[in-house]
Amino acid sequence: MDLTQQPEPIPPASLFRRLRIKSRQVMLLAALDEHRNLRRAAAAIHTTQPAATALLQQLEGGLGVTLFLRHARGMEPTAYGDVMIRYARSVLHDFEHAGDEMAALAAGAAGLVRIGSVMGAVPQLLAQTLVRFKAAHPRVKIALQVDTSDLLLPALVRGDLDLVLGRLPDQFQAADLAIEPLEGEAMAVVARPGHPLFDRPPPALAELAGHSWVLHPLGSPMRRRIEQALQHAAISGLPDILETSSILATTALLEASDMLSVVPLPVAQHYARHGMLAIVPVDLPIAMAKLAIVTRSDKVPSPALREFLAALRAVAAAAEPAPQRKPKLKAARK
Repeated sequence: MDLTQQPEPIPPASLFRRLRIKSRQVMLLAALDEHRNLRRAAAAIHTTQPAATALLQQLEGGLGVTLFLRHARGMEPTAYGDVMIRYARSVLHDFEHAGDEMAALAAGAAGLVRIGSVMGAVPQLLAQTLVRFKAAHPRVKIALQVDTSDLLLPALVRGDLDLVLGRLPDQFQAADLAIEPLEGEAMAVVARPGHPLFDRPPPALAELAGHSWVLHPLGSPMRRRIEQALQHAAISGLPDILETSSILATTALLEASDMLSVVPLPVAQHYARHGMLAIVPVDLPIAMAKLAIVTRSDKVPSPALREFLAALRAVAAAAEPAPQRKPKLKAARK
């Protein structure tokens, strides 16, 4: 798209209430965005090129603006075309997930809630909420994706998730999001039980810089917080890092080696209780950013989603406030 192009007169908002946009036109917009060629776009929606031309001309005529510029190499959306493509894709996305929800209803479920969560929220807040919610609504189907916030939030914006329990990455910008901040979390350095570190006096953070580490990928909120903690301790960087957001991979690597990792304190305590990891008694000067319940403000929540949000807020409100002092971390011994 040529950003220097002078836009055409803006069609009045009332026009969209009068204009009847056909489902084939919505499909054609998405296909034109993908193929940038009218013949291939027509084939993608199983129609002829003349029929596709007529659909596009009817849409442009009704709106009173040009949606695509024709070039020898293909078709390019105008500024108005980009807007219509974005909403066309959103409509198609919503219908796809409407099919998933209807399939769940047909299978005997009473609705579908698609949740995205960072791992730090899983052991306490999310687990307690899911247990409470499923006890009251056993026929609601739950789909849970655990990942980093920088991957979950775009999925929420696309419509692939109904809510995210996570953290807003730095410089993340997206309209139509409703954000409810929750409490922050402490972080902990973890290792395998019996790690040589536990036979020595409690180390300072700087003393751990030469170890091998398993950390979240670059760009994730947790990784940025870890880097800030290193800078605070005057550590320029860690020389040996393996990157993964998988807690399964992290625990397996730590159990099989003398590598270290950093995880939210509730996660560390969960695995320490089961003897899979041990908390290294070292202070991290920076806590994780606050968790937040993030939903789409431009979407009407389903009854199942409303009930789940009510349960989530109740569990969050009943949780004890985060302590003002740093928790005492006990070292694990052989």
